[in-house]
Order: sequence, then C-alpha cells, then structure tokens
Amino acid sequence: MARGRKATAITVACPICGKEYNKNGIGSHKVACQRRADAERAAQEQYVAVQQAIAGGSGAQGLNNPAMPSSSGVQRAPSSSGSSPVPDDAGGLVIERDHGGAVHYHGPFVEDLPEESHPTPQDEEQPAPSSPTRASPSPSTDGPQFPTFRAPTVPDLPPDDLRVDDFLTISHPHAATPPVHKRFEDFTRAPPPIDPTKLNNTPWHPFKSREDFEFAEFVLKAALNQGEVDALLALIDRVAGGRSALSFRSYGDLKDAWDAASRAAPAFMKHKVTVPYKKEDRTYTMYCRPLFEWSLGLLKDPLLASKFVWHAQRLYKYNGTTWERFVDEPNTADGWWRAEDALPEDGSPLMYALYADKTRLSSFGTQKGYPIIARIANLPSDIRNGEEYGGGQVVGFLPIVEDENEEGKKGFTTYKRVIWHESFWILLETIAKYGKTGYKFTCGDDVTRILYPIVLILVADYEEQAMMSLIRGPKGLSPCPVCLVPQDEQMTLGLQPQYPYRDAAPIQALLDNADLTKRQLDEALKPMGLRPVENVFWKLPHCNVYRALSWDRLHAYHGGLFSDHLFEEFQQIVKAMGREALIEVNQQFDNIPSWPNLNHFDAVVSVNFTDGQKYEDISKSIIHASHSVFRKARSKQGYMLLKCLRRYIVLDILAGLEVHMESTLRLYANELEYSEAFPDKNWNFPKVHTHQHVVDDIKEKGVTKNFNTKPFEKMHGLIKGIYQDQTNFKDVEAQIARIEHQVSVARFMRSRINALDEVLRKPPKEPKVDLFQFAHVHLGAPQKATTFANFELAHATEPGFQRFRLRLEQYMNQKFNLPLEDGHAPQWVKVKPNDEIIETRYIRVDYESQVTWKVYTDYLRCSPSFHGVPRYDHVMFKINDTEIGFAQLRFVFICKFMETQQPLALVHCLNVVQTRRPVDQDLGLCRVRSGSNENSYQFIPVTSILRGALITMDVMKRNDFFVVDSVDGDMFVRLRQEFPIWDT
Repeated sequence: MARGRKATAITVACPICGKEYNKNGIGSHKVACQRRADAERAAQEQYVAVQQAIAGGSGAQGLNNPAMPSSSGVQRAPSSSGSSPVPDDAGGLVIERDHGGAVHYHGPFVEDLPEESHPTPQDEEQPAPSSPTRASPSPSTDGPQFPTFRAPTVPDLPPDDLRVDDFLTISHPHAATPPVHKRFEDFTRAPPPIDPTKLNNTPWHPFKSREDFEFAEFVLKAALNQGEVDALLALIDRVAGGRSALSFRSYGDLKDAWDAASRAAPAFMKHKVTVPYKKEDRTYTMYCRPLFEWSLGLLKDPLLASKFVWHAQRLYKYNGTTWERFVDEPNTADGWWRAEDALPEDGSPLMYALYADKTRLSSFGTQKGYPIIARIANLPSDIRNGEEYGGGQVVGFLPIVEDENEEGKKGFTTYKRVIWHESFWILLETIAKYGKTGYKFTCGDDVTRILYPIVLILVADYEEQAMMSLIRGPKGLSPCPVCLVPQDEQMTLGLQPQYPYRDAAPIQALLDNADLTKRQLDEALKPMGLRPVENVFWKLPHCNVYRALSWDRLHAYHGGLFSDHLFEEFQQIVKAMGREALIEVNQQFDNIPSWPNLNHFDAVVSVNFTDGQKYEDISKSIIHASHSVFRKARSKQGYMLLKCLRRYIVLDILAGLEVHMESTLRLYANELEYSEAFPDKNWNFPKVHTHQHVVDDIKEKGVTKNFNTKPFEKMHGLIKGIYQDQTNFKDVEAQIARIEHQVSVARFMRSRINALDEVLRKPPKEPKVDLFQFAHVHLGAPQKATTFANFELAHATEPGFQRFRLRLEQYMNQKFNLPLEDGHAPQWVKVKPNDEIIETRYIRVDYESQVTWKVYTDYLRCSPSFHGVPRYDHVMFKINDTEIGFAQLRFVFICKFMETQQPLALVHCLNVVQTRRPVDQDLGLCRVRSGSNENSYQFIPVTSILRGALITMDVMKRNDFFVVDSVDGDMFVRLRQEFPIWDT
C-alpha cells in the first residue's frame, strides 16, 4: 500500500465559503479559498472605484454594474449601452432603460407591454455599485415563473373574425407597414419569383461559351492538375475531330479564363500583422477578402435581391384564446428589432453571422488552417446555410501563432490573443466605419438603401468563443464567455439565467486606466476571468460581443455533453457489467430498424467517433437499445444514467426545433435541471453551464440553426480538399485562397446559368398524370400485376393473409359501397379471384410538420427484399376523425373497386398502452402493443397515413414496442399533442 495520510470519511466546513470538504484536504482548500476571496475583494474595490471615477468624470448617473440588483430582486446584465434595471410589474419580465431613454425587456420575448408600464428615468432608483453576484429568483408562490405574452392590440382586427391557427405579422415601425392578418392556408413568406428581365443571356461571361465555363467548372471540382488538363483537352480534340465547342487548347488558356473571371467577385488580399513580443517584432500573414465589398456583390445580384429581408418582424399564431408569438429567422427575434431601433428611420440593417475556427488540413494535423466564414443573416436560412451562391463564404484566413519554446507561458497565451484580434480588425475595419455612418447603395431590386452593417451573430465552439470574448478558458474564475458565473457554480442552472451578462464598459474602463500596473490590471480582471487585451468587437457599432456569441448545439451537445460525458459514462457502465451486457447492447442497437437520414449502428460500446452527427443519431435510440440491460435490478447506476439521458434527449430535440414558441421555450427551460437524475457525476464544467443561455439566444437571434457551427464546419471539407488535391503544400494559404476564390466565382456563375435555364425551360404541352399519386401519398416500385387467386396462393402461410380476398371484399363494401339515397342497402360488390392486384413496395408520404407548418416527406418501404433484407416500415395513421393509431406495413397495393382504383395497405396494428409503467415514465418510453390474432391485421387506405414512424421492439415484453419520439422534432411535438399520456 502506498504511504501517505490515512484515508477518512470525515468532512468539515470551510470557514470562508461554508462548503463541506474532506478533513485531510481542508487545509489546502482554505489557502486557495482565501486567495480567491482576497482577489475578488480587491477586484471589487477596484471595480467600484473605476465606475465611480467614470461616473464622476462624465457627469452621467454612473456606470451600471452588470449585476446591480433591481427592486424586484432580479439582477440582470445591462445592454451594451449601459442600461440599468427597472422594477418589473409584468409577470416576471425584467425591464431596463438605457441612458438614452430606450426601454429594453428581458423575458421570453420583448414586447407587448402597455405604455403605462414603462417607468420614467426619474422613477428609477440608482443602486450603489456592487460586484457581480448571483441573481435572486423572481418572487412567486410556485417558484420562478416563465412570463406570458400579452396579446398585441390590433384595432382593425375584429375579435369575432379570428380563427384558430390564424397568423399575424407586425413589422418594425421603420418598415411603415400595417399589421398583416392571414388565414393559415394563406400565410406564406416565400419571396417573389425571379424577374426574367433581370437575367443576363450570357451568364458564363467572361468565359467565351457555356461549354468553356462548364469545362472549367468540371476541372475545378475534379481537382485536375496542369498535365491532366492538357491530356484531357487533347483527348477531346481528337474525339471531336477538331470540331470541339471548347475554345481551350491548353492549361494556359484555362488559367487565363479564370484570371479574367476572378474579377467577378472581390479576391483575397494579403496583409501583414506585426506585433512585438519580448521587445522583438513578429510579423504574421493574414489573407482576407473585403467583407463589405463581398456583401455588396450579393446585394446587387437581381437573383438574390428579392430574397433579402430588411426589417424586424414579430410573428404570432392564434391558439384560440390569445396570440402566441413564435420565432425562426433572425429578423423575427428581439436582437434584430432592438438593433433596428438604434438606426435612423431610413437605415437598413445588413446583418452578419461570422464564424472562425482552426482546422487540420493534413492527415496528421501538421498543417492547419484558420478560416473565417461569413453568412448574411438577411437571407433566409435555406439559402444562408446552403452550399450554393448566397450561402456561407470563406472571407479570410487568420494567422496561426505557434512557438514550441513559448507555448504554455502566460505572456505568449495573451500575445496569441492580441494577434487574433489585431488580425480580425483588418476584416472588420470597413464594417466599423459604415456601421457608424451608413452606406448608400442601390440594390439588385433597384431600391436605394442606406446600409448599416452589424455583426449580429458570432458562431464558434467553446474554445473559439474564449478567444472571441478573451476569457481565460475553463479554468478561469468566470469561465463562461457571455456571463459572470463563478467557476465552481457552472452546474447551477435555472428557469432564467442565474448570473449577469458580461458588460464591455467596465472592462474597457479598466484597460484604459493608466494608473493601473500590469499586475494590478491582471488581478482586477481575474475574477471576471478575462485577459488584459482590447476586444476587436468593442469597436463595432451596434454589436455587443457577449450577446452576439451564441450557444453551439453541435459542440455543446452532440460533440460535447453527449460524446465526452454522457456517452462515455454509458460505455464505462456497460463495460463494467461484463461481456454479456456489452454484446446485448450492441445487438439491440443493431436491431433498431433502419430510418432515413439516421445512421445505423451494430456496435457502439467500444467505438469512438469523430462525427457529431453519429453521436446525435446514437442518442436518439440509446435508451431503447439499453433499457433492458440497465433495468434497476442489474444496474442502479445505469438506470439513473438513462433517466439523465432522457432529460438530455428532450433538451436536444427542443433545442433543435426550427420554430420556437413560448410553450416550447418554457418546456426547454423546465428541463435544464437534468443533472439531478445522475448525481454520481461532477457536472461542474462549461458545456453544462452554456445551455443556460439557449433560451435567451433563441429570443435574441432566432432558432439554433441560425448559430449552429454545423453548416460552417461542413465548409472545412472544401478547404481540406483544396489543400490535399490542388496545392503543392508550400505557401498553402495563398494557394487555398486563390482556388477557393475560383470556387466562389463558379458558384456565382452556376446560379445565373441555372436561373436562366429555369426561365427558358418550356413547360410540357400536357401535364403528365401520375397514376400512382393519391392525395399526399405516392406509391412506387410497382410489381407485375397478378390475380387475387395467385396472390393468395403465394402468401397462404403468412400471418395476416388468410382469407385475404374475402376480408378485402367485406372491408371495401363497408368503406366505399355506401347506402343509397333512399336508405336501402346497396348491392354487394364482389372481389373475384381473377381480379387483378398491383403490389407497390415504396411509399412516399408528404406531411405538414407540427413544428414549422411546412411540408416534409417520409420515404417508406414495404418490401420482402430491400437491399437483400426484408423491410416493413411503420406508420402513424388516422383511424377516424378523432383517433390516431400506429401500424406496421405488411402489404401495399392498388386494386379496382367499383371502377375506381383504390390504394390500400394491409397493416399489423399496434395499440397505445393506456396505463404507463414507472419505467416508461422515467425513460420517456412510448409503449404500443400488437395483438396476436387475425383481427390485429387490418386494411387501411394509404391516404390515411399521416407520416412514417420509427418503432422498435421491447425485448423484455413480447408483443410490446416503442414509438421513438426522438427521431425528429415533428414526431416529438405530434405525440405530445395526440397522446397526453406520453407528455414527458
């Protein structure tokens, strides 16, 4: 046994912080605790002194502390303008007024308060400055409340004219547009069609012909080198016998064409960044294209011009009693509205979402790239997050600062941050200039606007957010990039943010204080977890960097909280249970039915992945694949982990919704205290804390797909491909910048050519009639027609197919052969043995999402051999006008009845189990049960199918199955609406 102090279970309380610690470790803890308390006390004194000095020097009422307590007991960070809290009389909504008199609200959304609730500046009590402290919960009889909205007042809208699911759009006052009331069926936000007169008839110019451009585009995508291009051109010339439509004769001709075409968009420029380190100048290279000029190129494009949105909107849906606000795009959220408030009445906000992150270019990671990617938030998400023209654009490559001899030193760590922010300023300088003055520009829709560029969204993983916010990282005393949560309180989550947001003003004041030594400055910033560097984003008008920084679902959940923590715990517990448990879990993962866009796994316990998508897909079925192994009798710890995982899965589904309403935001906030389900783990780390800010981020910037790193990181593949296939591995940034620019120009030209093709495409003289389309369902993969007699013979031994023809005859007479007008029973219609039937094995179902109200499609199979294995998918279908059911497809077919083609399906019905077992309640299992007799096989019209369903069997109970509600947001919401028993 190793020597040392004898172990003890005795704990004692620390006299400084009051927390319990092991008796053997209390001494070292008290030293550290005292050091921290002294630092915080010193920082607080300095912090208050700086604020008082600023207040006295400026004549203002005082610099507001981000944590000043309001009279309601709720403490909040002010806006970047320096707002101070105001007493709240609106159901828990926090109201703030800045020094200019503008009122700001903190709650689910900011609006809909009557004018009389707006306090005047004279009514505000100015509390004394204090250091950042935890916010007190709002007083309530039932604990913290999530505020409700007040219905907007629309004088011209008669209350008796309202219907459930009506929509209301209220635009920002600068739009000078009255409220718009639409019925559900009339509500649309689609942009107007392309104006053909705006199209160029030679969109491939300056290439000499379309063939020249498409050849150049092919060479670019195929990453052909000079020798390969010359060989290909020679081959084409020989095959065409000298009559090729291509004007190129050599690689040199192609290069000259690209050089001419590259002028169609702003190219990358090389910049030098020089900053001294240890009294010696060090120079780094920064490649970037003019960000604002790139934006103007999109704005003047007539194909994109009609798709830009310029004004903030508040969107509502009527639920029968009140208008419920919802958000999706950035312009429907509060941040945009507030930014537009700050602009002149004739100003138009040009909103940016910016991303930066290092990526490995080479297989062994020796060569790295540091791309900056921009997207225009004024464009709709399907364009903005897409890969075509108008989507994300690489606008720069940050220098990578490395020095093995200096790495890890405090001074060098700070130096790298100085280089980062100095380099980023090169990209943002023009944005900062026109953010103040505006820029008059005539857009592609022939409307002249005064543009105000604003960085609304910063997208990054935690490590990069630490660089953007200049915090000290996970070991800092305040490790959150956006708020002042102490390092040891990161696991404390609540319905509303527990700690104040960061504020740039007091930090800038400290940095500008010439009386502070470097040591004093460092000590003053340490409690806030900051480094002594000026933040480049402070220079941007209308940008609060701490609100622009956004929660990242990919790294916080799939590639973070789940992959590095919950799934790791899962793997360890399964391995500790032995080989039998390991094999059983892997087998049950393999038994999960295939589902479109969902990775299928046959082994997960001993496998690690590098793709966040795979971790997301594992999380969707992890409970269904392991609950039998982790049942209470075998692993209490495992069962507790599954309860925790269920809470995480609900959070992930809700976080990923593409439309959020008050109800879904409240549901998310209520699930945040999930860690209590698994107390065996230390939950005190940043990726647990950061989703405290999800609700606020959605309120500020729209749904999480607006600030997810996933579409940005997808662009790393392009950069890696260029490096590996099209460079000589020397001076790679310059080569990548040149080729990436060609890719950008090619996307621009391709978009114009496709638009021209679309306009010139002649419609068919007679629309083609799809004989296999029935309402919202299309049947495909038809088999050869056969008679009922032959069909019954082939399926005689299969369950559910006995007396197939006679049962079908009875069903169709009852379903379609309705009583006559005089009340007499109609003549019975027989289905004869020689009548024909056509089997179809592919079913495409269009359905309206309960989340976005848009149409989506499920692709289903009902086949005895799909890629060599049987596949019989499950569906959710309408039993009647009030009931919904589940079933497995067994046979889908078309037959003629009463001279009409009838699309039908034989299904194995699954009944919802109305009594919920405790294990189902704990783990969110949606249990259904199949019958074992012939009556459980029924005929249904395929038009009654609502959508597909992923259903997996319960290996612990025969004939029981589970509907997987986590497969997508629509299924999650739909099941809770239709089956209240599953509302957990």
